[in-house]
Amino acid sequence: MKLLHYKQEYIWLKVLVISILFLGIYFRFINLDGKVYWNDEVYTSLWLSGHPSTEIVDKFYHGEIVNVGMLKQYQQINSAQGVSSAITRLAIEDSQHPPLYYILAWFWSAWFGNSVAVIRSLSALISVLSLVSVYYLCRELFTSSLTRWITVSLIAISPFHLLYAQEAREYSLWTLTIIVANYTILLALRKKTLLSWVIYTISLILSFYTFLFSIFVVLGHGIYILGINGFKKTPSLIAYLLSVTAAIVAFIPWLIVIYQGKISGRIQRLDWITEATSLPAFIGRWLLNITRIFLDWVIINENTPFKTIIWLIPFTLALIVLIGYGLYYLYCSTPKTTWLFIFTLTLTTAISLIIPDVIFGGRRSVVVRYLIPTFLGIQLTVAHLLASKLVAIQSIKWQNIWRLITIFIISCGVISGVIISSADIWWNKGTANNLRLNQVAAVINQTSQPLLVSDAKFPSILGLTHIVNADVNFQLTTQPQNLVISQVKDNLFLFYPSRNLRLYLSVNYNLEPIYIGKKQVFGLWKIQAVNQRN
Repeated sequence: MKLLHYKQEYIWLKVLVISILFLGIYFRFINLDGKVYWNDEVYTSLWLSGHPSTEIVDKFYHGEIVNVGMLKQYQQINSAQGVSSAITRLAIEDSQHPPLYYILAWFWSAWFGNSVAVIRSLSALISVLSLVSVYYLCRELFTSSLTRWITVSLIAISPFHLLYAQEAREYSLWTLTIIVANYTILLALRKKTLLSWVIYTISLILSFYTFLFSIFVVLGHGIYILGINGFKKTPSLIAYLLSVTAAIVAFIPWLIVIYQGKISGRIQRLDWITEATSLPAFIGRWLLNITRIFLDWVIINENTPFKTIIWLIPFTLALIVLIGYGLYYLYCSTPKTTWLFIFTLTLTTAISLIIPDVIFGGRRSVVVRYLIPTFLGIQLTVAHLLASKLVAIQSIKWQNIWRLITIFIISCGVISGVIISSADIWWNKGTANNLRLNQVAAVINQTSQPLLVSDAKFPSILGLTHIVNADVNFQLTTQPQNLVISQVKDNLFLFYPSRNLRLYLSVNYNLEPIYIGKKQVFGLWKIQAVNQRN
């Protein structure tokens, strides 16, 4: 009788997680073109086009009127120049981003087009491949097939993974290469064949050429091998060192590019990473980031009222307890080869980022996208805990408690996915949270042949070009005193101006804030002649 009940529960759970899997795939592809194309994504398109970023300013920021179509041309690939133009532009402007994702994105755009939906769909597809890959990783780690399915379902509806599955950057590809590298190291350690170690080496090369912090994942693999075999000169350790050495040698060409960019000053400065952060803010951001793995219902930043997030505190505390218990249960219920691997995956990257923050100051470890390996380790831990407790022989009371916990966690992910998929902006869009480009576009798209005057930085301008009508024109400048507005009509707007531009225009024109309902549209004013004032 107990065996029949177990099988019925098991089948019900598999049906549930497979349904969640399809829902997660749906969330990845829905509304791809409805979200703000923010600054980082603009740089992606600009690099793929092969145009220097300075060319935008040099050509268009002189006060002449230009149509939106002219600006959009600078975000489209040039097939005649080939993919080498994109690699060259990336190497010159921001070589700290390795080129693998951008090579794939260039060919993707060449085949399918340059629209926002197309370029983001590459990340969505890669994220789906991660779901397949993590299933095979779980096959190496766990004997229970239910653990594999729950892991896949948790990642499928994780709001964190959903956000980066819809962003034209390399982070979904990094997630995939992390999973593949972890799977291939376990495969190589189990099979101990030359081919398996060659496959592992290739996975490391791909991961290095996707994101620099892959080195922390590789470091975790070394710690794992030493933890299993001790400080002995074993064949596995030698093979690992040879694989890592080969991968680093293969990555040397891009390391040279990074070095050249650093000494020439071309690499973008990351001063925001080294900004001082208080200990309470540091801990708060860490807890918030962990929460975002499973639940993300509202945009939370430094301006969010406390009453808006107070409900999140008990959930966060409960989640920390659940993760802590999950790590303890993982240690007690799995062989050392499993729990040590997940521990190193979870902790190596996090500790490697926390130590510089503690010693030198900064906030590297609270940049959520840098913590993808840690988040994957946490999800593996929680999935193992839930799967084990759901099918373990225990009292009906505890069966029901763990069933409710599982349903609650899955429901949090589903609700988060529904909210995020329909939103035009979220916390991962950086400064776009303030610009509210979709609100600006909604206003100017209701006007016939509008003209936007601005001295805003070009990523904001180019991001706006994807969501405005074809009849929108821009008048851009870097020197407000040289700006000449020939005629003031009802279709003239001021977009996200500097203080100097606002002061210059306010002398001769009336700048009228624009509202949607009772709320002012941030960064947008109507320009009127002085004699039009009421």
